[in-house]
Amino acid sequence: MAVALTYGIVAVFFLAVVAILQRARIRDRDFTDFAVAGRSFGGVYQAMAFLNTYIPGTVFIAGVGLIATKGVLGFYQLPACLLGQLTMYLMARRVWTWGATYDLRTQSDLLGLRFDSRAVRIVASLVGVLALLPFLVLAMQSLGLVFSALSYGRVGFVAAVVVGVFAMTIRQIWTVNMGMRGIVVSDLFQGFIAYCVGSVLVVGLLVWLVTRGFGFAAVAPTLYAFPGPATPVPLAYFSLVFTLVLASLCFPDLFIRLYTGNGVRSVKQAAAIGVPLALVFLGGLNLLALLASAVPAVAAAPERGWFTLAAQAGGPLTLGLAGTVVFAASMGNFDATVQSCGAQIANDVLGTYVRLTSAQLTLIARIAIGVLTIATAIVACLPLPQLFTLVLFGIQTVVQLSVPLYLGIFTRFGNAAGAVGGMVAGIATLLALDLRWPIAIPWAWGLSAGLLALAVNFAVYVVAALVVPQDAAERERVARLFAEIGAPKPATALTAASGE
Repeated sequence: MAVALTYGIVAVFFLAVVAILQRARIRDRDFTDFAVAGRSFGGVYQAMAFLNTYIPGTVFIAGVGLIATKGVLGFYQLPACLLGQLTMYLMARRVWTWGATYDLRTQSDLLGLRFDSRAVRIVASLVGVLALLPFLVLAMQSLGLVFSALSYGRVGFVAAVVVGVFAMTIRQIWTVNMGMRGIVVSDLFQGFIAYCVGSVLVVGLLVWLVTRGFGFAAVAPTLYAFPGPATPVPLAYFSLVFTLVLASLCFPDLFIRLYTGNGVRSVKQAAAIGVPLALVFLGGLNLLALLASAVPAVAAAPERGWFTLAAQAGGPLTLGLAGTVVFAASMGNFDATVQSCGAQIANDVLGTYVRLTSAQLTLIARIAIGVLTIATAIVACLPLPQLFTLVLFGIQTVVQLSVPLYLGIFTRFGNAAGAVGGMVAGIATLLALDLRWPIAIPWAWGLSAGLLALAVNFAVYVVAALVVPQDAAERERVARLFAEIGAPKPATALTAASGE
């Protein structure tokens, strides 16, 4: 009976998502519709879409597990999320304006435009897809843990992953047919369940813990300590936060959110709405994980701590709600990630070598979505290292895009050779160091492999820009791009919608 209730709650949520998608079903007219939903959504949709992509279901699993074992060191995601939305606010005008003017569909599209280089576009796309693959696997693993926990252990992990794969396969019918439009439409409902209902559940569990004596005093003193000057890794926390802040808008699936808005004002509004929601939700979840570290059952299996607390506090009903919250966050993140990968493979890899029609690009992207869904489901069933190390690898990979992205968007400095050379050198350095030191490097005072790789990336970018300066034609082309940001535009439906 208990399992029927927990699974039933998730089933009701899933059927509601399907009903919303079916009611809003509009088949994509062209590849721009598939990739960026025709740049048609307002700020509220944008805010929920951003959060449903930035805060995946694994935050309830790997995130809670990290804080329950490492303490306040795991609080890195909250400041990074808040600063990431500030970055989105600052980037809005440039990214949206160039995207609308040149019909850009992906992050790699923008980098290819900025540096006038097919090589930059291809390398950036491959780096982005490589960075997103761990998160696809983690999303599948999160679904497996959800359905395993909801069965009270009766369903084994592999079988639970299969259940999750089945649910996501059904969900992909609308992703394939509606593209980004279907994702953003469902993100509004999924985000409400994950972060609004989730916040209420977090507060309830916090009250339940405190009233049972699991307050701040019950937490082990070592969990309050940040790595300080006397430790072998004094810069470990700084490294985590700084890497994630830089990486925030480098994730291709997050970056695309800037293109789905119907104007600059909507993108900025999304950041204003998202910040307080993230503050309440992530702040509460971090505190919950810290206090839960004193609960013996959580300490024994920290990555299942969210489900353990829910089951102990309210039985099957609360456990079902907790599972639904994780399912909502995981579904939104997986959908956006796999759609972004498919769009980049079609648009920025194959599309740069072969002239493809809009229909062909859409077909290739849909095939890629199907292949990636199946492949990540298979990998998720295999024995994998600690979940947090997979998260960190994805972050440290995608942050290598920050050099050409931020310097390319906010300055006129740099060239294609430096952008390509820097990204390649950064990824090579990361792979060499991460195999030995996946979290922090002791001889670098706790800096991560990703930050050292980023330093190499930046150095190559700067040296190339100084050794091979832009010629007159390139300087003029870049000047025109930046002039377009503040230039008055003809009164069209699109520019009128921008609110600028």
